[in-house]
Amino acid sequence: MRLHLDKIVGVMKPKILIVDDVRAIVEQEKEILAPLDVQILTSEHGTEALKLITQEKPDIVLLDLMLPGMNGDTICKFIKARPELSHTSVVMVTARDDERELQRCFASGCDAYVTKPIDTEDLLNKIQILIDEIEEPI
Repeated sequence: MRLHLDKIVGVMKPKILIVDDVRAIVEQEKEILAPLDVQILTSEHGTEALKLITQEKPDIVLLDLMLPGMNGDTICKFIKARPELSHTSVVMVTARDDERELQRCFASGCDAYVTKPIDTEDLLNKIQILIDEIEEPI
């Protein structure tokens, strides 16, 4: 049974982790997501993001492909290989939209992707679709 979270009383807000090594991109993504009723976490480093993912178990991760410490596709593969993170959706963020980069993103198991510069409407639509797919625990 799929429900819209904004119609459920007492349900925790969806948790979104933004991972990008460029502070301006992190701030832009936070601003884009501000109208949504979500909890936002941030990280600017791949290995730090991995720790946050395992501790916080976010519902959605906005994940830059190129990161210091560990690339986004490696982190995405980690998420998708762990049963305890099976509920986590990954939106890969990449500066290039050529076929090779997109194949790299999808080969890692991501659920969606956006390209930089980030299109506000595109990102909001993709995030809202993923939020709508979050199932209420029975």
